[in-house]
Amino acid sequence: MKKRIMLIGNSRTGKTSLANRINSDDLEVMKSQAICYGENTIDTPGEYLESPMMHKYIISASQDADAVLFIQSFDQPIFSFPPNFAQVFNTKRIGVITKNDIKEKRHDLGLLLDNFREIGLEEPFFITSTRTGEGIEELKNFLLNRND
Repeated sequence: MKKRIMLIGNSRTGKTSLANRINSDDLEVMKSQAICYGENTIDTPGEYLESPMMHKYIISASQDADAVLFIQSFDQPIFSFPPNFAQVFNTKRIGVITKNDIKEKRHDLGLLLDNFREIGLEEPFFITSTRTGEGIEELKNFLLNRND
């Protein structure tokens, strides 16, 4: 079975856009209510994170992943990761902050990094923008060259 990179985060944080970049796809981003398997990714719906009753499906799907990306964006309205949530995943866990290109309604970077630490993540953290491409190659290189 092929191993993939799983993306977890709230709705509208840029998971699908990031998955498209990781897969080197130029697909239209469409909202999905199901787990979507790409060539190299597992894209989870934000609603699965936002509803504690759905966490078991995220955890189950992670068995097909060799890394899990925890996604936050500079403009997200809510944070749904429970404390120490990252600890339930028995694989590499990586924090990614998306939408670095936005200028308005922007969260403080320190708040987002503290959220990652609260859920049990450790550095390195990646700051990206799928619009400008910032941080994407660094993230892809890290995913390709990690030693687990």
